[in-house]
Amino acid sequence: MAEPIKIQIDWPLLLEWSEALQAIIAGGHLDVFEAYKETAAVIANHALITYQSYLKGSPLPNGKAVMHPSGNLAHHAELKEGAGFCEWSLENEEKYAEAIEKGTKQRDLKEILPTAKKTRRAKDGTLYLIIPFQHGKPGAVGLKPMPARIAKMAEKLTRSAIVGTKMEKSGTGFMVQRNVYKWGTSLKGVGGKHEGMYKFGNAGHTSYLTFRVMSQKSSGWVLPPREGLWPAKTAAQVALEDSAGLLTDAVLEDLMRLAGA
Repeated sequence: MAEPIKIQIDWPLLLEWSEALQAIIAGGHLDVFEAYKETAAVIANHALITYQSYLKGSPLPNGKAVMHPSGNLAHHAELKEGAGFCEWSLENEEKYAEAIEKGTKQRDLKEILPTAKKTRRAKDGTLYLIIPFQHGKPGAVGLKPMPARIAKMAEKLTRSAIVGTKMEKSGTGFMVQRNVYKWGTSLKGVGGKHEGMYKFGNAGHTSYLTFRVMSQKSSGWVLPPREGLWPAKTAAQVALEDSAGLLTDAVLEDLMRLAGA
């Protein structure tokens, strides 16, 4: 299970002022910086909003973007306040958040076959999984849309449907529930990832699925290493850069109040 990410927001300005404010800071009287603390909270919230926008697909300053943007990813993004002075952090417990932030190593997906609950076993003993992939229609949000020419052909397919379920023992020894299908027609001759695509659902709620087999004999199913995008870290940096002048003004406001000005 992936660890939740936690990106601390660092506030450099008070450190820059530390020599002049040594007595106040050393004495633990940081509560006098009321305006600074209020401003920091606003900037931290700006960092959260920016982080959520990156997770929904907005490009980062370097032009890169999350490959599979998701409202669910953004929903799990949180801004948390710690016990220390202006201690704010961006956190996300969604299982893909860490991989998006820090990147991933190369991974052979076939390694899950001996332990996955729904793994099947062929007559020769080979383990395999049948994996569904959903495809979006043109204009779909959250799914990569299929080309218009593919969508036009897909609309003419007769619908497939799940007509029931059954319990059976999987290839790894688990009792699992399997769907029972009534198959309609599928796309033929289009090649690529849309080959064999089926149409499910009712009018107004149509979905399009392909089914692919991942077997111990498969040569593919290896994910290459992927560098981290650091959307949370970048959001914190961007928020601070955008608002550095506000922090300076807030410190001056607090000092003027302390001086009785």
